[in-house]
Amino acid sequence: MASVDGNTVIQRKARASREEYQARAMSPAKALRLALSQASDALFDLPLVVAAVEQVELSQTALRPEFEGGGLLVLLDGPNGARGAVRLDDALLAALIEVQTTGRVTGRGSGGRAVTRTDAAIAAPLIDAALKGAEAKLAAEDQGSEGSAAPHWASGYRFGVMMEDARGMSLALHAPDFHVFRLMVEIGGEAYPGAITFLLPVPEEPPAAAPDVGASEFQRTLEQSAMDAPVSLEAVLGRISLPLDKVSKFQPGALLPFTMDRPMQVRLEASQKHVVALARLGQMNGARAVRLTPEGAGDIRPALQRAQTDIGMTPVQEAADTPMMDTAHVTGTSQTGHQGGGAQLDSAAATAAQSLGAAQPLPERETQ
Repeated sequence: MASVDGNTVIQRKARASREEYQARAMSPAKALRLALSQASDALFDLPLVVAAVEQVELSQTALRPEFEGGGLLVLLDGPNGARGAVRLDDALLAALIEVQTTGRVTGRGSGGRAVTRTDAAIAAPLIDAALKGAEAKLAAEDQGSEGSAAPHWASGYRFGVMMEDARGMSLALHAPDFHVFRLMVEIGGEAYPGAITFLLPVPEEPPAAAPDVGASEFQRTLEQSAMDAPVSLEAVLGRISLPLDKVSKFQPGALLPFTMDRPMQVRLEASQKHVVALARLGQMNGARAVRLTPEGAGDIRPALQRAQTDIGMTPVQEAADTPMMDTAHVTGTSQTGHQGGGAQLDSAAATAAQSLGAAQPLPERETQ
């Protein structure tokens, strides 16, 4: 029980502190409440007390009920093309007209009379004074807490034009969401009930600024992306071109002669036959291998002698696997080891060439 009572006491203290803070802080609802009472007294010498303020946030599609029930509908012009709205109910509008014409408020309303442009002109000073007063109060609050702060989102709205009906008002408001302030007022010495509603658009949040990427950071990111891109290389000893009718007549054991610029020289090519580097063919640890050589090197020693100078790599024998070729990419067995060369077809390659008619390239045997 003591715990429950203790929690109750703490909650009461917290509620009291929150209410005290809200009483001191200047919110848009409080600013409109104070500014409306002051404007009514200064402009019309009309006592007007705001009995209650209700603040809600509605989407643009849900605003239609706010403009129904008669009264004066006013479109507000805001900063940067923004639009708001104000609705005075019939009782408040009639009180403003009576105090201007007869000097007293009867509380009988307008009796269903249609709203005119003259009524809007009479109410315009009260609307502008209330908005201007609320703007000044919010600006003073912002400057006191943050120094030179930006204008409050509820600032800069003034009387624009009278609207004829709820449908036209709904179409004129284009912001996605609106802050709706419903003020219940007591008019005159007799405290006749009335109401006024302010609708102000919810400010859109600015998009998050993109991180500032310097030139060096951009270059590093681009270089990293390029270096991480996959690259496929082919080791090519030589290429030949043959007519389609000859390719379709391939038989096991057939020789395909080709010539090489240099004995046992290999070209490492990327896509589109782009030569990336030159190399020499050999063996290493029992596997076929290549050793890169400077492009255009003038070493013209025999392939066997050049390969023996490479530590850890032995030259390929004359019966090495056939190099890849251009048209059919047929893989077979080399018959000669120098400038002239040949490829001998095995049974599987010849059968595939005959069955497909060389319409598609034959599979290659990869060279490491």
